[in-house]
Amino acid sequence: MTRTRTLLVAALLVVASLGVVATPGAATQANESTTAGCSFPFTATDATGTEVTVEEAPERVVTAGPASAQTMWEIGAQSKVVGTTQYAKYLEGADATANISGSGYAFISVEKVIAQQPDLVLASNIVPDEKVGKLREAGITVYKFESASSLDDVIAKTELTGKLVGSCDGASETVDWMQTEREVVQQATEGTEPKKALYVFYGSTPGPNTYISDLMTTAGATNLAAEADLEYSQAGYARINPEVVANMSVEWLLLNSGQPEPRIPDSAAYQNTMAVQQNQTIVMDENRVSQPAPRSFLVMRQLAKTWYPDAYAAANASVRGEAGTGTTASAGGTTTTGTAATTADPATTATTDEPAADGSPGFTAVGAVAALTALGALARRD
Repeated sequence: MTRTRTLLVAALLVVASLGVVATPGAATQANESTTAGCSFPFTATDATGTEVTVEEAPERVVTAGPASAQTMWEIGAQSKVVGTTQYAKYLEGADATANISGSGYAFISVEKVIAQQPDLVLASNIVPDEKVGKLREAGITVYKFESASSLDDVIAKTELTGKLVGSCDGASETVDWMQTEREVVQQATEGTEPKKALYVFYGSTPGPNTYISDLMTTAGATNLAAEADLEYSQAGYARINPEVVANMSVEWLLLNSGQPEPRIPDSAAYQNTMAVQQNQTIVMDENRVSQPAPRSFLVMRQLAKTWYPDAYAAANASVRGEAGTGTTASAGGTTTTGTAATTADPATTATTDEPAADGSPGFTAVGAVAALTALGALARRD
């Protein structure tokens, strides 16, 4: 930030030496046309109801939540990130950033964040307001995100992140990619009979007002949990017992790669489902499905390609103008996918697209421990 001010002053001195009068308006214009299509100062109201103003493009950003970290990587702004939580270390190069996670169940350490001297902190929705307040008392600008309950929310958050950090062009490219992928999937699934699917992770499942449920339905499924009489947490997730599953017509069982070994729950209720009897299970990458960030759209694609391969190929050719191999790079150039990998039984789909490497909200392996005592911890989203 100091370097930016120094350059601005130097520029004004050069203008003055040329005999040109630099008006206050000209200086303001220089400040407001900062980087990558963004304008500063930029102000937005965050989840705490606070009007947060970012005076100029930040050079040092701490991501207090892995979804925000993934978004920074995807919009090409990873070089600004100086601190991440332990759940974001799957990102290439994230190991070089400081670990700002707290001890025990503490999501972040206020002291570790302050030590990074950030210009801006992007806080997950589960970061307590108390910690946000302490960071602000220390003079740090903090933007706390609302939880994402739909894919539209994920898109909006990506756009907002770009505006907050001065990477609007990169965010715009990433959003274009996400919207195009959704358009392909929507065209592929138009007029199809929805697959009856259930997503379960450590005995919990996403309800109707979650981005994971939106992801499933967009890909051409009915989220059976959304139709069940379950007690959902404020975050939108619920425990689901075998008795409820026994009364469902589960055609496809969706699993999460975050368990030590992704496996079908060991109970008759699950073993007797059509999904298990016909080997129709799909293992989704934990970091993609569990984070409301750009790579969650790859899970949407994975499901659609598994359920409607021919329709997806035709839609991809129609929307993108090419048959495609399923390889698409998002704005940050870090999202590359390949063809689906299946298990020995062709009816059973294992993790597909890209090698597992992404991490948090909704259902993460780490969050699963807390889920046993509090479903709110499953919504580790930002």
